[in-house]
Amino acid sequence: MRARDVMTAHPSVVTPDDTILKATQVMRDRKIGLLLVIDNLQTRQLLGILTDRDVVVRCVAAGHGASCAVREHMTSSHLTSVHLDDDVALAAAKMMRDHVRRIPVLAEGGRVAGVVALADLATRLRPSDPALVERIERQTSSVDAHSH
Repeated sequence: MRARDVMTAHPSVVTPDDTILKATQVMRDRKIGLLLVIDNLQTRQLLGILTDRDVVVRCVAAGHGASCAVREHMTSSHLTSVHLDDDVALAAAKMMRDHVRRIPVLAEGGRVAGVVALADLATRLRPSDPALVERIERQTSSVDAHSH
C-alpha cells in the first residue's frame, strides 16, 4: 500500500504571510489541528507546518497576537515528509522515528499532495496490521516533534 492510498488529499494550507487569526479560523472551521504552509497556491511547495500546539505555545503563551504572520510561529526545519508512491511502512517508520502523528505527502517536484495522519493509518491499516498501528500510536503518544 502506498502513501497515496491512505492520505487525505487536498489538505488545508496557508502561506507564511497569512495571519495566525486566519490559520486558526481554518483549523476551527475544518476541525483540524495541522495546516501545511506553502509558498503559494500555484506551486504549492511545502515551506513548513503549523499545528494547533504551535499556536498555543509559540504565539498565545508567548504573548503574541492573532495578527502575527504564520511565518513567525510555523515549524520550517526538520520537516518529515513522504512522497505519493512511498510505501505506507515508510510513512509509519518516519512518524515513529520523529514522534509525529501527521506527515505531509509530496508529489513530483515537492508539490503538496496530501497528509497521512495516524487516524488515516488506524482507519485503513488496523484491520490488516493492527500491531503496526498500535506501535505508531505508542511511539507518537508524546507531543509532535514538529511542535518544538
